[in-house]
Amino acid sequence: MLDAEESPVLLSSAPVKIPGGRGNGRDHSINVILYKDAKLTVTQLTSANSTSCVLLFQYQVNEQACWCWETVLASCSLFLGVSEGALPEGSKEGLTSLLEFAEDKLNVSQVFVWFNKNRDDLMCLTKTFYYMGFEMVKPGHPLVPSQPDLLFMVYNIEPSHCGEE
Repeated sequence: MLDAEESPVLLSSAPVKIPGGRGNGRDHSINVILYKDAKLTVTQLTSANSTSCVLLFQYQVNEQACWCWETVLASCSLFLGVSEGALPEGSKEGLTSLLEFAEDKLNVSQVFVWFNKNRDDLMCLTKTFYYMGFEMVKPGHPLVPSQPDLLFMVYNIEPSHCGEE
C-alpha cells in the first residue's frame, strides 16, 4: 500500500486563465501542476494567449539528479525535442515514465521526438529510441514539419483514446 508521500496527485480542474484577468492577452503565464508522485512531476506552462499546451516533465533520478523535458501537446500527440549532448543519467527511466503518463493520463495516440541529423551520437540515439519502441517518421507525415535538418521518430500508442471523455 502507498503511504501519503508516495501517492500520486492528479490535478486537472485548475483554471487555465487567471480569474479576473484583464482579458487583453497581457495576463502573466501561470504554471499548473497536473501530476506529482515520488519521481515524476508534470507541470502545464500556460500563457493566457497561447493556443498550444506546453507541458514540463521533471523526473527525479536520485537526490542529486533531475532531468527536465519541455513538450508540446497538440493534435492528440505529444512532441518533444531532444537537446544536444549526451542523454543524462536516468533518461531512459524518465522517458518510460513520460510515455506511461502520455498513454494513461493524456490519452495521446502518439509521442514524437526530434533531434538534429548532424549529431555526433545520431546512431546511438536512434538505436536508443528504437529500443524503446520508437520508429522513424517517413517524410511527408502530416503531423510533423518538413525540416531537412531534423530527424523525427514516433512512438505509437494503441489503441488511441484521443477525443474520448
